[in-house]
Amino acid sequence: MFLPLLATLVVLGQGPATSEAPLTLLIAPPDAAGVPSHIVSFAQEHVNEQLRTQGLLVVRASELSQRLPPTQRKAVLGCNRAEAACRITLGEAAEADAVLIVELVQFLSGYRVGLKAYATRDGELLAEHYVPGVREDQLLDALTQASERVVPKVRQALRPTSSGPLIQTPPPPQDTPLEPVRPPPPPKKVRRSNAPGWAWMPAAGGAVLLGVGTVFYLDAGNNYRQLTDETLADKQKGVDLRAAGTRSQNLSRAAYALGAAGVVTTGLVYLLYGTREEDPVQVRPTASVGTQGGMIGLVGTLP
Repeated sequence: MFLPLLATLVVLGQGPATSEAPLTLLIAPPDAAGVPSHIVSFAQEHVNEQLRTQGLLVVRASELSQRLPPTQRKAVLGCNRAEAACRITLGEAAEADAVLIVELVQFLSGYRVGLKAYATRDGELLAEHYVPGVREDQLLDALTQASERVVPKVRQALRPTSSGPLIQTPPPPQDTPLEPVRPPPPPKKVRRSNAPGWAWMPAAGGAVLLGVGTVFYLDAGNNYRQLTDETLADKQKGVDLRAAGTRSQNLSRAAYALGAAGVVTTGLVYLLYGTREEDPVQVRPTASVGTQGGMIGLVGTLP
């Protein structure tokens, strides 16, 4: 009575296998007339890596050439790939499920990149994808895009019940408490008020000093004219005139500088008074006196 039960268990243990052999693709010689050989080989190798990354078994044309005897090598690899019979011959020789052909066509606007997959059983087209206007530095991205479009269609046509590579779905983001949105602080207003009562004093003093400087300037000019008079014969008088002119000239420069500084100070008081206390005034007047005259300026940043 145990023999029938044991036979039943053995039969149940030998159920049908759920996994299928992976797809095998032959990368046939490309259609790339006129394209430099180094670009063609680089494109073929990139497509090979892309197919292997997607879980396919890949047979390259160089590997197929090593498998074939010399008498068949030229007939198989040199056939017209535009004919279905040639594609069937290539696929059967490589024991592949499909034949993949890379197409590179060069135009003035760039390359047209394409991938075409044909079934070995009948040589008919399974999937194709083209990317026009591709620059040389964009070839790899275009080939990657084409392989990602072609491979799923080949799987669906040749392995309709098999599932593709597992893609792990990222976990949903955890809910994080939202921080309340705080309105921006209102802008600080600059309060201004009238200038203090003493603001006119620097300007008044400056005006007086400018007048004094003008007097000394005229006196120095008068001494210069007397000194340059050709009728002047007293040497001592000339020395005195020169000393007096130099003294008047220096006093004139100093009076002009101080007077201008006083006027500028009054102007700055009216301009800057009433700004915020936390913003210190960074402007100050300057005055300098040289041999050719005086200079007055402002140093700093106005509000």
